[in-house]
Amino acid sequence: MCRRWLLVIMVLLMPCSITVGQQKVAHSPKENRQGHWQVSARAGLTQFFGELNSQDMQANAGIGVAYWFNRRIGLILDYGVGKIGGERIPFFNSYFTTSMNEIDLLVSWNITEQFNRAKTPVPFNIKTYAGLGIINFNAKAYDIGTNDLLRFSNSPLSKRNQLFLKWGNPHGPSGIKNTRERVIPIGVALDFRVLPRLAVGLDYRFCFVRTDKLDATSGYRLINPEEHTTYSDTPNDRYSFLAFSLVHRFGKNVQH
Repeated sequence: MCRRWLLVIMVLLMPCSITVGQQKVAHSPKENRQGHWQVSARAGLTQFFGELNSQDMQANAGIGVAYWFNRRIGLILDYGVGKIGGERIPFFNSYFTTSMNEIDLLVSWNITEQFNRAKTPVPFNIKTYAGLGIINFNAKAYDIGTNDLLRFSNSPLSKRNQLFLKWGNPHGPSGIKNTRERVIPIGVALDFRVLPRLAVGLDYRFCFVRTDKLDATSGYRLINPEEHTTYSDTPNDRYSFLAFSLVHRFGKNVQH
C-alpha cells in the first residue's frame, strides 16, 4: 500500500522537477562568463598641465581594441594621435605646439556591472581604466610677439634618452625626430548602448608623462630642453583629453 502511494507521489512531482530544471537552464549566467571583443573610435580635445599652461586646446583622435574577459574586466590596446598646445606670457612670453602619437595597454573595470545583480547588463556603463604606454612627440616653443622659434625638444644633434632611467647619458645615433618617453594613463569612460552592438559615450583620460619637456620647456628656465636638460626640479608634464566615442561589440550574444 505504501509503495503504491509513494509511486503516485513520485509521478505527480515529476512535472514540477522538470519545470524547475528548465527554469534553471533558462536563467543560467553562462553568457556572463563569455569573453567578447570591442572596437572603439574617439575624437576630442586635449588640455596641458606644465610650465606653458594657459590653454590652447588641440585635437586628438584614437582607436582601441578591447577584449572583455567577462562583464567586469577588460584589456585594451589603444592608439592615439594629436596635438597639445599652450602658452604663458609671464617670464616665458612664449607658446608651444606638440605633435604626438601614443600607444597604451590598459586594464578596464566596469563599475556598473560590478554591482549589477541582474542576469542581463544595463545599457549605461561607467568604466575606469589605467595602464602603461609609450608616447612619441616633437615639441616647439615660439615667441608670442615674433613667432620666432625659441626652444625645441629635438634637433639634428638629439639622441635617444634612456627610456626607463631619469638620469643617464643619451645613446644611439643623433638626429632623432621624436622624443620617446613612458606615460601612465588613467581615465574614466561613460557609454550608453543605442543598438545591440553599438554604444556612444564620453572618454576622459589623464596622462602622466615621464618628461618635463612636453611643452619644449623644462622648469622655469629658458634653455633648450634637450637630452640631459629634459628633467628639472619641477614636476613632470601631464596632459588630458575629453573625447566622444563610438564602441562596436563583436560576438553572438550581443545582448549580454
